[in-house]
Order: sequence, then C-alpha cells, then structure tokens
Amino acid sequence: MTRSRSRKEVPDVQVPKRQATVWEIESNAVLMELEVRKEQHHQKWGIDRLITLVDIDFRVKFWGQMGRVWDGLEAGDIERLRKAASGMAKGYDALEKWAEDNEVNPNPSTRCIEWKTKDGHVVAVVSTINDSLELQRHRKDLGTIWTLEEFEVIMADPMVQQIMAIKAFEPTAKVTRFKANENFGKGSGFDDMEDDLEPVYGGAEPPKMFHLPHKK
Repeated sequence: MTRSRSRKEVPDVQVPKRQATVWEIESNAVLMELEVRKEQHHQKWGIDRLITLVDIDFRVKFWGQMGRVWDGLEAGDIERLRKAASGMAKGYDALEKWAEDNEVNPNPSTRCIEWKTKDGHVVAVVSTINDSLELQRHRKDLGTIWTLEEFEVIMADPMVQQIMAIKAFEPTAKVTRFKANENFGKGSGFDDMEDDLEPVYGGAEPPKMFHLPHKK
C-alpha cells in the first residue's frame, strides 16, 4: 500500500481491497489509535496551530517523533511502530501542556470542521455568520472560514445540483476536480469566482522524544 503524505503527518489508515495481512491489520489498528488522538487534538486546538507557536527545538522533536512512526511503518516492525505511535501520542500531550502553560486559548465552543488543503492552507466550516465571527475572534490563523449558509447558496447552482444528484445515486462518488461552466455562480454572489473543480466518478530503538510525568 502506498502512502504519499508528508512524514510530518500521521500516516493514513488504508483498507486493503483484498484479504488483509496480519501486518496490515495490526499496523492499521495502531495508526487508527494515533489518528483518533490527532483528531482530538485538532478539534480542541486547531489543525497545526500549536506547532506553529512553539519554539524550533520543540518543533524539531515533534516532527522527529512523527518520522519515527513512518520509520516503523516502512520497516514493517509492529513493535517499533507501537512504541513510535505511543511516543507520538505523548508528543500531542506535551504540545497541549505547553499551550496550557503559555495560556494559549483552545478553540471556542462554536462547532466547526477544519480541513488542511493540499497547498497547506487551513479552512474551517461553521454553521452561521455569527459562528464565523466568533471563531475568527479566537483564531486569527485561519485564512478562510465558510458557513453552511454560504454553501446553501452554492448548492443551489444547477451544476452543483447535478453533482448532488449523482452522489445521491452513488454515495461513494468522489469529486476530485471541478471546472465550472460559464454560467456558474451567476446570481449567487460569487460571479467573479475562479475555480478548478470537475466531478470524477468513479532497527535500533530510537530515544524517547516525549516523556510526561504521570498525573496523580
């Protein structure tokens, strides 16, 4: 199985399209636990927000530990992978403790979904414009905040309606690119919008980087 993500990110959990091997089952189980921990961190603190605030030494240690996860995966060594993933979970703990010690505020109670694009930008989606203003007040690092109110306008476009109809017929259909026709967005408030979307269907044990004292 090919994993092409950056070594600074948690490796993807990949489901084989055939009978899974013991290694695939065990390694995916470990990576799933790490993915859950990462998502908990992102939900509370934001995607890659804290890692941009810490000093260089901390950042190097954090990314170095993630590299050990990839090393264990690429070596096909389950014990090495387990130890590296456990160290990475402690890395998230240490990152959050740093934030608390330095009085960094977590995300507000406003419900939001964040996504990191392929070019490295973090976008967020909230329900209403008031939610957007509240999130922006706490998260100056976010470049773009969308609301479901805005998506309702976009989804009313006839071309998007066609895509929605196809996805309703085949829920696993995936939009990988989007190329709008000349009438897309007319009357929607996004008349000057430019886009590019087209529906397509179809070794030795490393040293520990993080060690936190047990809480009493």
